[in-house]
Amino acid sequence: MVLYNKLIITFISIYLVIINMAYADEYRIMTEELPPWSFHNNAEISGIAVEVVREMLITLELPDTIKIYPWQRAYRMTLERNNNVLFSMAKTPERESLFKWVGPIATEKVYFYKNKNTKLKLDKLSDAKQVNTILTTRGFPEHNYLLSKGFNNLHITSSMETSFQMLAHQRGDLTISGDTSGNYFLKKANIDKKSIVASKFSLYQFDLYIAFSKNISDIEIKKWQRALDQIKKSGRFTEIINKYIQREDF
Repeated sequence: MVLYNKLIITFISIYLVIINMAYADEYRIMTEELPPWSFHNNAEISGIAVEVVREMLITLELPDTIKIYPWQRAYRMTLERNNNVLFSMAKTPERESLFKWVGPIATEKVYFYKNKNTKLKLDKLSDAKQVNTILTTRGFPEHNYLLSKGFNNLHITSSMETSFQMLAHQRGDLTISGDTSGNYFLKKANIDKKSIVASKFSLYQFDLYIAFSKNISDIEIKKWQRALDQIKKSGRFTEIINKYIQREDF
């Protein structure tokens, strides 16, 4: 009887693993090229958020199927199709009811940045409305934020790297970026961090989440959230953050 019970338990365990993996294979787990949260490192996908999600997948005993997609395509697929998972997404009031959410997996504080050689005085948000040009990348949360505040002095760039390069050459008065991602783009553009000065005040703070298609059950969402909470409690979450913040080549 003992042997029989052990065989039954083993069979059930194997069955649950197979079912779990079969369901997991239906997940399309996507991220975008958004350093330092997620990016291609040669042939590998790396980044703060990527490593956090990978730790979660290990905890959940799910396969690592993370792939990088263009943001608009990934967003549309998660919104319109079933079983899609997308990170890292800012959880805004406009988006909140469109997806199911797990997080936060990261937090950024957003600042204005100026060339240190400019005499521009920037003590509050309204001061930025008086400058000629604010460099910003279309579709980024920072860009949308400025639009919502009625800014009409925005110059659209193709990337945050381009914005910082133009700022370094004084081809714009300000740019706007999160603190962690801003440091990355300065490094990537080979710009001396000392030549660019952040505003003394933070415009706002946004949390980055994992977004899920609405068809994914609340039970599954709770499992993912518990996995993230467990990683944070263990200290592994902080280790990943510190690893990327401290290294010079991320």
